[in-house]
Amino acid sequence: MKQLLFALLFIPALLFAQEDQHYLAGAVPVADGKVVFTREINAPSLSKAQIYQQLLKWGQENFNTKESRVAYQNEAKGEIAIIGEEYIVFSSTALSLDRAMMKYRIIIECKEHACTLQLAGIRYEYNVSYQNEPEKYLAEEWITDEYALNKSKTKLNRISGKFRKATIDFADKTFDSAANALGAQLLTAAPVEPVSAPQRETRPVAPMEGFVAFQADKIPSTILQMLPDNALQIKAVKGNTTDANVEWKGIGNMFGKTISTISISKDSPAYKAIGNNDVYRLSFSKPGTSADAPWIIIECRKQGETAEGQQTMLIGEITNVWIK
Repeated sequence: MKQLLFALLFIPALLFAQEDQHYLAGAVPVADGKVVFTREINAPSLSKAQIYQQLLKWGQENFNTKESRVAYQNEAKGEIAIIGEEYIVFSSTALSLDRAMMKYRIIIECKEHACTLQLAGIRYEYNVSYQNEPEKYLAEEWITDEYALNKSKTKLNRISGKFRKATIDFADKTFDSAANALGAQLLTAAPVEPVSAPQRETRPVAPMEGFVAFQADKIPSTILQMLPDNALQIKAVKGNTTDANVEWKGIGNMFGKTISTISISKDSPAYKAIGNNDVYRLSFSKPGTSADAPWIIIECRKQGETAEGQQTMLIGEITNVWIK
């Protein structure tokens, strides 16, 4: 009897240790230096098109604000990209609230009878009492084993550890929610006609006099940091239409492609001239110089768009970069 009672006393501690182990070494996956949470979901009785439609519906229902939304969709390829931001809460009482804003991307790739979800691009903003501006952290420099665990990898660090735990919980909750959405579809699945992928136009790249060509993923970071301060002009290659009333949003990675994002008016003639898979160019001019004398030109092929009030977020795969 004494041995039984002794064993029962240790059960809560063992359960706590097992739960805590979920957040320790290896719990935050890193690929090519980036934090990327991945979940493969199997749906044996669903086609690629059915999985795509159900996850698109899931994305639109769960991410439906200006800050969190479906930013890209391609039914033929089975691709969906979601951008999001929300608070992760560490503790909440009647007198205090400890939380941080987390921003992220969810990338979904659908195929026959399965799909892959990735949670990446994670960054945080955390208000602290000793300064007016929030502290800003990248997941790669804050929640990995190197930064969030003690030297022996047996315990979470006090501050970064709570970010790590909350992020892992968020990834689990998000992936489980998507899996449940597909599970509900299993009960009502109906045949869907297959969609043929559009043929992509290929054309030779003409050299630009006075410029040096760069690969999209090899643009120096110092140059990228300069772009927001430059004058930007977009040119639709088809129709030769231009517009300088555009805003640069940045460069990222989506489905293994380097992409650019800009904000442009829905009434812009250039926007109206750019159809799906059409090519357009972004020309950047340094302050005080003419828009006709750009020092960097980024050529893109339209991949998708998402509405943002009267503006549209235009997403394009970067196909060529020229720098003077």
